[in-house]
Amino acid sequence: MTQYKFVFPEDKRVITSRIQVILSTKIIRNTNNMNNIYTIAKECQDYIEQNISFKRNRIHSDRVVFTDYDIVGNIKHLERLLIDFHSAIKGEYPSIATSLKENMDLYDNDPIIHISAITAIIDCICAIEQPLNGKRIFISHSSKDVQIVSNFVDHILCLGIGINRNDIFCTSIEDVAIRNGEDIRKHIQDNIRCADYSFLLISDNYKASEICLNEMGAVWAYDSNVRLYLLPDTNFNSIGWLCDTRKANKITDTVALDLLYKEMCEYYSLPDNFRNWSQQREIFINR
Repeated sequence: MTQYKFVFPEDKRVITSRIQVILSTKIIRNTNNMNNIYTIAKECQDYIEQNISFKRNRIHSDRVVFTDYDIVGNIKHLERLLIDFHSAIKGEYPSIATSLKENMDLYDNDPIIHISAITAIIDCICAIEQPLNGKRIFISHSSKDVQIVSNFVDHILCLGIGINRNDIFCTSIEDVAIRNGEDIRKHIQDNIRCADYSFLLISDNYKASEICLNEMGAVWAYDSNVRLYLLPDTNFNSIGWLCDTRKANKITDTVALDLLYKEMCEYYSLPDNFRNWSQQREIFINR
């Protein structure tokens, strides 16, 4: 009876699992570099999927048939892409970059095993770096407080700190809200899940709104750099339990706003123009 022995590359799931452990320690960073890494990784992934294939060979030896594989495709072009990929990730993922380089260097010793490992690395980086569809800033507030919320977006976030309006989700402001026809619940959930920062702008109107309280619960569940601010004419006694587990600041508190400015400029690697910030902060506070 003829016996078959199949020689397969290392299971990609094993490699993927190892890489995901490393990725779980990834720190939050500037998304400009994230986009660059994703673009290069996706180019490698697409090239492998479209231009690299495996050819199965059967090797007969006595009563045993061995099966191995050859790689078909322009490996030299892939190598050039992988060099760029390695350069892109070595700063953010040094351990993964080392593993990638090892598999590239050892490729000729066993092409199947090492191309499998390389592909797994590329797939994992693509998965972790894929840009999210949601906004980077989520603002939860009552629609009855739209005027001060609009001023906060204009003078604090956009003109003061330098956040792009397209990165802000705020339901009551027309140009950064939900477009007609979109699923409101799904859109809000997606933007809460994807947000780098979530602002809860709390007032008596907020406390009286069931929608706002639901948003607050979702924001706390994701815990994405949550910041609580009390709107004017709102005090801790009137808000009660909403602030029991979180520290809130008055939205017109100069010290709290200055801390927010410094934190967000550092987080997003934005230029520090404190003179401009001070002017915009004062315009907001005095309106």
